[in-house]
Amino acid sequence: MPRNPLDKKFSKKIDEINERIKNSFSFIREDLEDMDQKIGAMGKYLKNQKKTWDKAKSEEDIIREELRRDVDEFTQKITQLKLALSEMRAIRNEVVITRDLAKIEDRIKTSFKREIEDYKKKVESQKEKLKDIEKRTKSLEKGITKKDKPKKKGWFG
Repeated sequence: MPRNPLDKKFSKKIDEINERIKNSFSFIREDLEDMDQKIGAMGKYLKNQKKTWDKAKSEEDIIREELRRDVDEFTQKITQLKLALSEMRAIRNEVVITRDLAKIEDRIKTSFKREIEDYKKKVESQKEKLKDIEKRTKSLEKGITKKDKPKKKGWFG
């Protein structure tokens, strides 16, 4: 069958369209391959980033755990320090009290010492008075009075 010019034009147009479609599909395939390569590269990059992030997160968790342990240890040491300080305050108060008590005891000792010395002096003076009184009573019993005794005259009398 003979082809008419319109058929030839249509067939030529269809061939051109087919050629364009083939070219378009080949361009699309090339674009898809490029996109696959880029997606693969992005996937690798994201996997590397995820590994890096996971590693950083694990290191951060380790650091947090160490920090938590350090904080717990610090808190425990602070508590021990507070207990030690309270004990030191109690000891200081006891030392102050014992020192004050020692001072009070020394004061009492010196006070009693003075009182005892004063008492001894009083006892001695009372003994002297008693001796004097005994002499007077003996002289009264004997019948001698002060008037009866002769007075000494002169410088040494």
